[in-house]
Amino acid sequence: MALPDLRALEIAAAVIEHGSMSDAAAQFGMTQSAVSQAMKRAEAQVDVTLIHRERRPLVPTEAGRVLVEHMREIAVRAERALEEVRATGQLPERQDLRLGMVDTFASSVGPLLIRDLMEGAIALRVTAFSGLANAHAEALMRHEIDAAITCDMMEELDGLSRFGLFREPYVLVAPAGLGDSLKNRPLRDVLFEHRLIRYSARSHTGMQVERHLRRLRIEHPQQLAFDTSDSLLAMVAGGVGVAITTPLCLLQGAVHSPALSVLPLPSPGFSRELALVTRRREFDTLGPRIAEAARGMFKKHTLPQILAQVPWLTEMADDMTWSPSWSEQHEPEE
Repeated sequence: MALPDLRALEIAAAVIEHGSMSDAAAQFGMTQSAVSQAMKRAEAQVDVTLIHRERRPLVPTEAGRVLVEHMREIAVRAERALEEVRATGQLPERQDLRLGMVDTFASSVGPLLIRDLMEGAIALRVTAFSGLANAHAEALMRHEIDAAITCDMMEELDGLSRFGLFREPYVLVAPAGLGDSLKNRPLRDVLFEHRLIRYSARSHTGMQVERHLRRLRIEHPQQLAFDTSDSLLAMVAGGVGVAITTPLCLLQGAVHSPALSVLPLPSPGFSRELALVTRRREFDTLGPRIAEAARGMFKKHTLPQILAQVPWLTEMADDMTWSPSWSEQHEPEE
């Protein structure tokens, strides 16, 4: 089916509205003869008469009046289309982003961030993956993903850019009935009396906890180790032992929170940092924007959930969010 001659229909509508071919000719900067020819082409398209030519001023037929109404609607829709095209042209070109996320981020801040990236002003086509931090490091170097939100800064690897998001302190988690008895006690004494439920050594969080215990020269038999926070916290809630974990991990296993007591980790404490890591020069413009969005969502939505679950962390809340300059301070030298 041939497309309609919208120009001829537009001229015909002007003739009908003005009641004069000469006025329509003046509107479009055309000769009266050209307007007359356009009028005939319009009538040929719709195969009906649009004006009564024997009357002066020209009087539209019923079909002519219907045409005018539709042409007005078409003009409004065309203007809206142009506005949308102009607005879209002011946005950055849509890019594909394959994003890896550690599980605890994916289950808390992740849904908010992914929706914003897909529907918001950053305009990305996003494919998201979750899993352990070490798997993301390998996928990033193999170009299987474009960026990772991770607790592994991958500082041993060159050619990467890192944009800090936030950090969270490690805390001690015990069965609810043991909380009061463990307050203000040295970690060595706590672990002497209670089984330590660990994150697996292949997880970055598990490796951080092991390094901390070695620094304190605390030896503790490795009996139970888990990849996921949900499994680890289920063991603690069941009275099997105690664990060292983080606030985001607590959110991931929130179903177990009524059966848990969350305590400050006995001094000296340590923390976990999360960052957006990308290959250098591939996301130098979008990287900071994505990091800023993630920081904002953590502070607005996720941090209040953490503080509701662990109120005593309120005094540490300001230290849990990074400033944008953090990534510059952590950028490896060439």
